[in-house]
Amino acid sequence: MQKLAVDNSIFLPQVVQLIEEGHQATIVARGNSMRPFIEDGRDKLVFGKVDRLAVGDVILAEVTEGHFVCHRIEKMENGVVTMRGDGNVKGTEIFPKENVRAKLVQVVRKGKTYKLTTSRTWKCYSAIWPKLYPVRRWLLALYRLLWLHQWPERWKRTK
Repeated sequence: MQKLAVDNSIFLPQVVQLIEEGHQATIVARGNSMRPFIEDGRDKLVFGKVDRLAVGDVILAEVTEGHFVCHRIEKMENGVVTMRGDGNVKGTEIFPKENVRAKLVQVVRKGKTYKLTTSRTWKCYSAIWPKLYPVRRWLLALYRLLWLHQWPERWKRTK
């Protein structure tokens, strides 16, 4: 199968339009900012219309005109949303609530579908991971070492 690469500034507005028309849209995850729960190129993200928002929700937002980001809501106050990627140890996006374009409703990982409204696994992720922010750097390093086998050069054995 041949893959077609389309710039996000062209692709994502079309996705948003479909969602606004009442459809769901499935896209392949790109980037590492949502590790360890969403992996680049492996997971498929199913977005739907925004019914209500809560801290812990994963959303697609147009943080500035034409620039879209998919991250988890960290805080909401006075119509302003702060979000951060699960794999980010620093840096947040802050924008008006009106810039939220879609909400993640399902994740398809290795053929298994997780519905975010009913999956206990994803509800646990959403409840626990944001609270671990102070130690996130160390947990992400451990994840890379154990699951992704990205051993630092200094730890590799030489022959």
